[in-house]
Amino acid sequence: MGRLTKLEVCTHWEGRDLSSSLYLPALRGLEEGDLDLLAMLPVCDVNGDLARSLASGNLWAVPGPAPVAGLFMLDPFLRIADMASALKAAGIQRVANYPTIQVLEGETARGLASVGLGPAQEFEILREFGRRGLAMVGFATGAAAARELAAAGASTAVLHPGPSAGRGDREAVAAMSAWLKPELLARGTTLMAFSPRDGVARVV
Repeated sequence: MGRLTKLEVCTHWEGRDLSSSLYLPALRGLEEGDLDLLAMLPVCDVNGDLARSLASGNLWAVPGPAPVAGLFMLDPFLRIADMASALKAAGIQRVANYPTIQVLEGETARGLASVGLGPAQEFEILREFGRRGLAMVGFATGAAAARELAAAGASTAVLHPGPSAGRGDREAVAAMSAWLKPELLARGTTLMAFSPRDGVARVV
């Protein structure tokens, strides 16, 4: 499987290097814009579309490694055991908490967290996929979250610049990466930085 050096959000498999792809078929046709927020709109069924893609069998005729599966971990209809079994049956060995609830902020984030729909619950569901034998690719909006993911055994931690993803946020991620990278590598976790604008994460 190897370590990731690049991870790119993709909605289809034609002409793709799936080994470095974060597969979200629900975003097909919606590639322009803020992918993080689009993926959480009611027009998207991230987990349902992934399940239907797995069931179709078309993707798995493509040679080479399978992609990382993007899952919305806080979907109340997500059946973890069934999804884990379907992923492994299709040859997928890696999952990511993308889209992540961490891109929400303010009253929206506080309200969701108060009913058990916050980062803590998202990470716990990601860990459950890990306990079921899938490698974890964890998205984090800060150093504490990245450390938590590494401690949980995530193969990769992806630093996300946050909901606004402005220049200052990107610079903050770059600065954080410089001192966080050696710490995570010592735990066996690769550190990447994500650009929401183009949907690509790269090793820092």
